[in-house]
Amino acid sequence: MRIAHVLTYISADGAFGGPLAVMSEQTRELARRGHHVEVFAGWDGEARFAPEGVTVHLFPARQVVPGAGFSGLVAPGLRRALLRRRGEFDVVHVHLARDLITLPVAHALRGAAGGPRLFLQPHGMVKPDGRVRARIFDRWVRPVLRGATGTFALTDTDAGRLRAVEPRVRIVDLPNGVSLPSPIARDASARPEVLFLARLQPRKRVLLFAEAAHRLLAAGVDADFVVVGPDEGDLAELQRRIAAWEHGQRIRYEGAVPPGAGRDRMARADVYVLPSFSEPFPMSVLEALSVGTPTVISETCHIADRLGDAVATFPERGAAAGAATPSPEAGPETAEALAETIGALVRDGSARGALGARGRRAIETGFSIARIGDLLDGYYAGGPSAGERRPVTSP
Repeated sequence: MRIAHVLTYISADGAFGGPLAVMSEQTRELARRGHHVEVFAGWDGEARFAPEGVTVHLFPARQVVPGAGFSGLVAPGLRRALLRRRGEFDVVHVHLARDLITLPVAHALRGAAGGPRLFLQPHGMVKPDGRVRARIFDRWVRPVLRGATGTFALTDTDAGRLRAVEPRVRIVDLPNGVSLPSPIARDASARPEVLFLARLQPRKRVLLFAEAAHRLLAAGVDADFVVVGPDEGDLAELQRRIAAWEHGQRIRYEGAVPPGAGRDRMARADVYVLPSFSEPFPMSVLEALSVGTPTVISETCHIADRLGDAVATFPERGAAAGAATPSPEAGPETAEALAETIGALVRDGSARGALGARGRRAIETGFSIARIGDLLDGYYAGGPSAGERRPVTSP
């Protein structure tokens, strides 16, 4: 088959992290299977992106709506270039967001007779949102969801949110998946390194990670704590706190990593921590598990139950956890819970090794990219039929 994938943005700092990682894995696997695969994406003018076997078209992006983040980007020429060649593709797979790059492409291709089959993958980003900007975008999002051949949902929660935006959406289930690199041996005698790798924005909760690190260092735990990721608002406060803490020199910020480099960085860590609140299906967690790095996530992560004992989870404690409307704001009780979970792993090398082994087995049995390739092959070829939801069996 001839397949096109469309993504909002590729940048040198990897700021559009999860969707880019998902697309990278999918397109490489599809090319490996013999499909002709092309990528169309907005671009910062600097990032290098060349998945093996995949033809890549990058279009310089610019901000036209100040303060709107990725939603306010445009990539002149992308839509025109793809639509001019629509007849060459059997499938167009749009990694959809409420933005001015992917949404116009999907809107133009929806329900087109004789055109390519259109699949949408919103990555948990399309959900009910009462803000004015989202309501404006949803005038185009709803017909796009109705007109697509299928829209991929990550979990039951994700499917419910998509239906809340557009009840007539045709949902098919597609989890995230990753390849399995060779495991990397760690130096058991070295001081343990605990890593946060994600965007520095409130929902990812880097400040919660830093607070847990501060508590552990103050209690005499011997470990280094490292933050990696592009700034999206929390860096200044993170640096202020580090400077004020007595043991702040043991917490450091390394900056961002380029696209595709995150997994190698996680492979060098002894523990990976993603404390984000209500995360739908984090690719960084799957990548950490695939290299055998013991991983800590919040119990609010939508795939915590599916991962089971392959990860260590910490509970949300205190008033916010019991509120009618849960909030990503974490109080001292949650910080203490996270510190306890991290501390248990830092102090026990055997526990880290066992957890890392269970994590890698979880990828092998339930979240491998080969399994995702099988599903995409079936969906692209016409099964299940439009409107039929085929649940993906949890590992």
